[in-house]
Amino acid sequence: MNHGRKPRKPRAVSLNTLGLVLCRAVRLTSAEVRDTMAPARACLVKLREGAATEDHHTVLHTSLLIAQGIEASGIVRGLRKELASAMQAMTAVRARALATGAWRPTALYWHELDAITAALNLHKFQLEQLSAGELQSIAQKLIARTQSAGGAVARTGMHNLGLMAA
Repeated sequence: MNHGRKPRKPRAVSLNTLGLVLCRAVRLTSAEVRDTMAPARACLVKLREGAATEDHHTVLHTSLLIAQGIEASGIVRGLRKELASAMQAMTAVRARALATGAWRPTALYWHELDAITAALNLHKFQLEQLSAGELQSIAQKLIARTQSAGGAVARTGMHNLGLMAA
């Protein structure tokens, strides 16, 4: 009998216990950090050149949202002001690019470029302090928040963005 309580739900058991522990406890390797940062860096180059598409902007914006999620989680703290400045720059770039109603590549002002570049460097530092499990958890929260707000989530690779793999 359960005496009026909800029945217990059994928890899923991982068959790869060591893999689960390593995912949650070991920091990202330098190769993983480099691979994670490669699309954002390539999109920043396109944005700086004035040849960015809306997808390039979205990739950079998403990287900054993940950086803000890391900041909010408390794993790496003290970067809130720099990340907010970069997000403000991204918002201004988007507003200029969509001023006509359709996306048109736009040039960056020097302070926007500095803010975004600094934020990406700080995001790289954040990633060096995270485990794969922590990064995955933060990304899942961002995806859930986006979907609950009515947004669309798409997975894309560097080849879909027209970027060469670094």
